Order: sequence, then C-alpha cells, then structure tokens
Amino acid sequence: MYARVTHIRFPPEMKAEVSSVAQGLAPILRRQRGFEGLQVLTDPNAGEGIIVSLWEAEADAEASEAGASYIGQMSMMSSFLDEPLAPETYEVSVRI
Repeated sequence: MYARVTHIRFPPEMKAEVSSVAQGLAPILRRQRGFEGLQVLTDPNAGEGIIVSLWEAEADAEASEAGASYIGQMSMMSSFLDEPLAPETYEVSVRI
C-alpha cells in the first residue's frame, strides 16, 4: 500500500474553503483504480494541513493525479494556498 502525502499552508480564514475543496476530492478519488482512503488533517489556527490518500499500488497513487476532475479540484485548492502543492508518495510500512 502507498500513501500520497501533500502538505498545505493556507490563510487561517480560508479553512472552510480548503475543507470544502478537500471534501470534493472524495467522490473523484473513489472512482480511481486502487483507491483505499482519504484523510485531511488541518490545524486551522496555524493554517497548515496534510492531505493523505491511500492507494493499493504506487502506480495507482501517481495515476490518480492525471484526471481532469482531480486537476480541477487541486487547481481550485491551489488558489487558497500560500505555497504550491508538492505531493510525495510513501510506502505504507505499518497499518493497523
């Protein structure tokens, strides 16, 4: 299993918008091959967060970002963020 991890920084007053766009990712990702789950973690006071999507295979994780719907959602989210998105892929070593 693999995790696609994206760190985000946003103005604290934009937390609701960031959460809304992140929730919009769920139905898009559910249609993707190998999708196993999505977690969005935020610290609204600091304006920081982490988006973690879980994938059956590394190729599934990387292919997930090619779809037009996904690109649209992430472009929308980018408009709220202080830094460009830079997703990274990790192998999940332990899952309980």
